[in-house]
Amino acid sequence: MRPHQRARASCAIFIFALLLWTTFQTPVPAAARSRIAVVDLEAQGEKAKSQELGKVAAQWLTTAFVNQGRFDVIERQALQKVIEEQQLGMAGVIDVNTAAQLGRVLGATYMVTGAVTSHRQGLDLNVKIIETESAAIKVADRLAAGSVGALSKRIGPFVAQLVSKFPLRGFIIHQKGNTFILDVGKSAGTRVGMQFEVYREGEIFKHPVSGEILGIEKIPTGKLQVTEIQEKLAFARVVEQKTDETVSVGHNIVSIGADKSRTSGPLIGVPSAVGTSSALRFAQAWGMVGTGTGDFQKPYGIAADGAGNVYVADTYNSRIQVFDSSGTFIKSWGQKGTGSGSMTLPFDVAVDGEGNVYVADTYNSRVQKFDVNGVFLGQWGQKGKGSSDFYFLSGIAVGPDGAVYTVDAKMNRVQVFDNQGRFLRSWGRKGKGSGDFVKPMGLTVDESGNVYVADSKMRRVQKFDSQGRFLAAFTDRLLYPADVAIDPYTGNLLILDAASHLIWEMSPTGQNLRSYGGPGRSSGQFVEPYGLSVDGAGNVFVADTGNSRVQRFSR
Repeated sequence: MRPHQRARASCAIFIFALLLWTTFQTPVPAAARSRIAVVDLEAQGEKAKSQELGKVAAQWLTTAFVNQGRFDVIERQALQKVIEEQQLGMAGVIDVNTAAQLGRVLGATYMVTGAVTSHRQGLDLNVKIIETESAAIKVADRLAAGSVGALSKRIGPFVAQLVSKFPLRGFIIHQKGNTFILDVGKSAGTRVGMQFEVYREGEIFKHPVSGEILGIEKIPTGKLQVTEIQEKLAFARVVEQKTDETVSVGHNIVSIGADKSRTSGPLIGVPSAVGTSSALRFAQAWGMVGTGTGDFQKPYGIAADGAGNVYVADTYNSRIQVFDSSGTFIKSWGQKGTGSGSMTLPFDVAVDGEGNVYVADTYNSRVQKFDVNGVFLGQWGQKGKGSSDFYFLSGIAVGPDGAVYTVDAKMNRVQVFDNQGRFLRSWGRKGKGSGDFVKPMGLTVDESGNVYVADSKMRRVQKFDSQGRFLAAFTDRLLYPADVAIDPYTGNLLILDAASHLIWEMSPTGQNLRSYGGPGRSSGQFVEPYGLSVDGAGNVFVADTGNSRVQRFSR
């Protein structure tokens, strides 16, 4: 064989070997977005049918899923064409199995279906998200609204809440100093502030007889929090590291839902205050002194729910007012009095996961319970010093298990009830020691059931477990903490100080990160604010009591 023939033969062999090698290599899977489709919802009720609200709601939902950026959303025209071609059913009457079948034809991982129901009090939107492979309902939730306009404005936060139930999965692909680079970026739906559980794969479990691989051990190594994103990459820092484990390149990651993105335990590897989250910025304010719709007379309490509704205890107007997250008035109920549904100077309000509203009816020494539309459901309590009695009911909150937590500023104690008002337990007494209180005003409960109490006169916030066992105290620079909330994305404490007219942001370990506000009447300033709440999207709402208004901040 001549030299040039040998060279050509060697080149051909090399190219063939290269092709063979690339053909049989297993590529590292890149994080890809799942496909989702929204079918027309069923319309139930005269108004819903006449206005074709099933189709309208499906269009709203489609747009909201696109805006979330977590899924590739199938166009509605393509969806309708397949429905007609496959003769799978008419709009609004597709059942779970049919939706799953349709999804498989479309190549969609998930199908969204449900119903819009109109009734005298307004509208209910019931949504089901079906996994096409298993034909199982993965998520089901309900959104209530008083009008079509109010429903449309709440679709965005509602879909954000739905999307938070679907974890985002990927890998750590690189490390540079204290920064870890992830293979899930903006195009996959990653956001700044999002947290990921990190785990490595351990032992492979096989069936002892068949040899079939049944599963792989997942060994948690820590948690990461995203600090910066690009189109296909995310940059993150460690916020928790498991004992005897190290977060490393090649480990798997899975996102933590917005309602669970809290850091429990000490922070490791967080280099500075500013590194834990971006700063809050003033977004808007609404309300003024008055008695009309949307006006306030010294609002003391505030609560935000997962659907984007904001409930305000309009204290000196003795009523509850409800707004969307942009300050648009939705409804109100209550008037001064002692009868069921009436109230006298309510100091706080809380909402549970079912949409039930609990009011600290302070000067009537009782808790009142209402449904989402303000219909009276029940009450408990009377003036006194015994169990289930109140002397000055100053704060109320609902725990993850549905238990109702109250704090009494004159009895200096926390009392816990089930959602029907049955007494469960209590703790606290007047004093300066750990677990004691002097005029506590507000409280909140995190997803782990830990209770944070604004021990106002003692210039501290105290943390307890759900049974009342003292865990920690936060004191740095506080003058008169009136309320406390937990940021859902960072796990940081937000403490509202009525004396310094500030919001203080602290890490879960008590490191003072930054403050917002200051005395005044301009945007972002406060006068003796008493109420604080954070919604599922991370918006922070303040009952700016002395200015008789509500202010919203966002990151």
